[in-house]
Amino acid sequence: CSNLHTQRPRRDGRIPVSSGGMSMTWEEVVALIDGTGVAHLSTTSAADGAHVSQVFAGVEGERLTFTTRTTSAKAANIRTDHRVAMVWHGNSSETYVWGEASLIDSPAVKKQVWESGIVPFDLSHFYGSVDSPGWLVVSVVPVRAVAMLQTSEGLIRLAWRA
Repeated sequence: CSNLHTQRPRRDGRIPVSSGGMSMTWEEVVALIDGTGVAHLSTTSAADGAHVSQVFAGVEGERLTFTTRTTSAKAANIRTDHRVAMVWHGNSSETYVWGEASLIDSPAVKKQVWESGIVPFDLSHFYGSVDSPGWLVVSVVPVRAVAMLQTSEGLIRLAWRA
């Protein structure tokens, strides 16, 4: 990644990063979160501070996608502060992703997410129908990630930046 400092790669191709640990690609981040299920999402509000909830987020290229009710604390917080943090546990790692979220109420996007299977459950159980006005798509553009990965050599830290 070009915004990491310019040290020579190690034999395994990883580049040491200034914060300690080694670099990773977005594809490696995706491999670490794939199949782990629920992520914990952190948002903030000026009035109430931090809010943590669980979401099933799918990966679409270099974006993370999940859904929420229009009246949820997640949606209210993202409306006022688009910065979010997410963490997954699984695949021998804790993987943290920070990003910028946007709320999408477009019927075409909602239909695409509804039909795509990107979210690993039947959305009708939560929202009734694709046409329901009570839900939104949340799209997160990741800006950085850190994974604490357990290996046979011990715990290693991997980092990614957009």
